[in-house]
Amino acid sequence: MTELRTAYDGSGAAWARGPSRLFDLLANRVIERFAAHLRGATVLDVGAGTGAVSRTLQRAGASPVAVDASADMLAHVGDSALLTVVGDICSLPFLDATFDAAVSAFVISHVDDPVRALAEMRRVVRAPGLIVAAVFGAASANASKDVIHDVAVQYGFEPPAWYRHLKAQTEPLSNTPDLLRGCAHSASLEAVVVDDIDVDSEISAPEDIVEYRTGMAHLAPFVNSLTAVQRECFLRDATSAVRERGQPIRPRVLIMSSRCPA
Repeated sequence: MTELRTAYDGSGAAWARGPSRLFDLLANRVIERFAAHLRGATVLDVGAGTGAVSRTLQRAGASPVAVDASADMLAHVGDSALLTVVGDICSLPFLDATFDAAVSAFVISHVDDPVRALAEMRRVVRAPGLIVAAVFGAASANASKDVIHDVAVQYGFEPPAWYRHLKAQTEPLSNTPDLLRGCAHSASLEAVVVDDIDVDSEISAPEDIVEYRTGMAHLAPFVNSLTAVQRECFLRDATSAVRERGQPIRPRVLIMSSRCPA
């Protein structure tokens, strides 16, 4: 977790330039179906990052409070949240029954104990408040991601240990409807529903796909470590590879909704 936090602490600006476009759209897809229930509510944005969910909640008429392990990411939330707090999603720094609802977008799949993260969300929400958690579902490989990775490797990139662990060990704990539903039940949540959707990211131009991928926390530090000339060559080669062999970004998203028990 320390290595993961450090990676995100150095990636806030790159994330805001690239991946935030996708995650803003995904936040809209997650929140839109619950907007009526969240209007006027004080909602904890768990693992807020640069504030995609907080911005969407604010537009929906909710009052978000953002918590994330990375102060660098939270620095980009701005006035989208009533308050930003640095904290661990598996040990939330709030009293019991503080919030009307809690939303976590693409975060519980980053921890080794997603059940504990969901249980912490349950703890800080007043019954029968809404608890929502979205994760990326298991899906076939995406050609654009693969070719960008291959070009990066040619320039000396080695996936960091935390990212290898994330893909091999952590994401598989919650990346199918049954697994995510099981995590929610193990966290003692009630009225659990899991929606399984494919999302058109609207990111299809090769340049935009490269900007999105190179802003991700596992790649951004490597890109920043290149000299200006190397970086220019790498981005050119990655864009060319995506143009030749890539495909649009259409992630599979699982959205779990539930209620905090009385």
